[in-house]
Amino acid sequence: MEQFIKYIDYKLPDQRGNEILFKYKRQLLDEMNARYLEVSRRGISNSKVISDLVISEHPEPEKEYKAFYISETSAERTKRNIIMNVAGSVIYILSAIILFLGVSFLTHKWGQTWLIVVDGILLWVAYLLTLGVRKFTSMRRIFHIFARILLAMDVMVVTVAVFLFSLVMIGFLRSWVIVIAGVAAMFVADALYACFTKRKLAIIICLIYIPAVAAMLYIILSALGILAWNTGWMLIIFSLVLDFVLMYTSMSRNKRYKQEVIDTWKEN
Repeated sequence: MEQFIKYIDYKLPDQRGNEILFKYKRQLLDEMNARYLEVSRRGISNSKVISDLVISEHPEPEKEYKAFYISETSAERTKRNIIMNVAGSVIYILSAIILFLGVSFLTHKWGQTWLIVVDGILLWVAYLLTLGVRKFTSMRRIFHIFARILLAMDVMVVTVAVFLFSLVMIGFLRSWVIVIAGVAAMFVADALYACFTKRKLAIIICLIYIPAVAAMLYIILSALGILAWNTGWMLIIFSLVLDFVLMYTSMSRNKRYKQEVIDTWKEN
């Protein structure tokens, strides 16, 4: 209706080249026309009354447009990121293959240069997993479990890449400690994620992981000769003491908070 067009143009003046604004105004006009027909079928015959009623349902189209703009630009940004990631992935993988062939033909060290492709693919997978972690984290808490699973996979994929590099390129005989360090890093990453996202059971997760990480540190540091096997196990004892300290601190803080709530309630 002409009255709706005038109202929309008054509230939302035209902006040259703003396709999102035009799209919203077209959508809003369609909604208002559909609403007009719906109301007219209910026995109201006065067109002005119906028009005023429909217009009253959209008192602030500016705010509605802002929400629409955010939604539209977010969708466009997501689409653009997908295209860039796909194109970037293809270019990255082709570059890794070309680099592998070039270095291999120049050096003839095929027994080592294969790592260029393998580690390159592993790092690419880690990047995709990181994107997945970010995506699930931005969603409701019920989906955070998937973010934690992808985060664990991300850490382990990077660990394998570092392990292969250390074993093949450097020839480090104790490269196996990197795998154990990766498992420990996976626990640490999960605990940090739980803390930063303020999970209710974050403290329990930390209490479980601390002794496990300490045990792995004991193996790693002893295998590298930094600690002696017969004394390094004290790390595990220290981790248990740290657990008790954290438990006591957490319980004391919760008790103090409850007492403050009770005191405030009594004062009121």
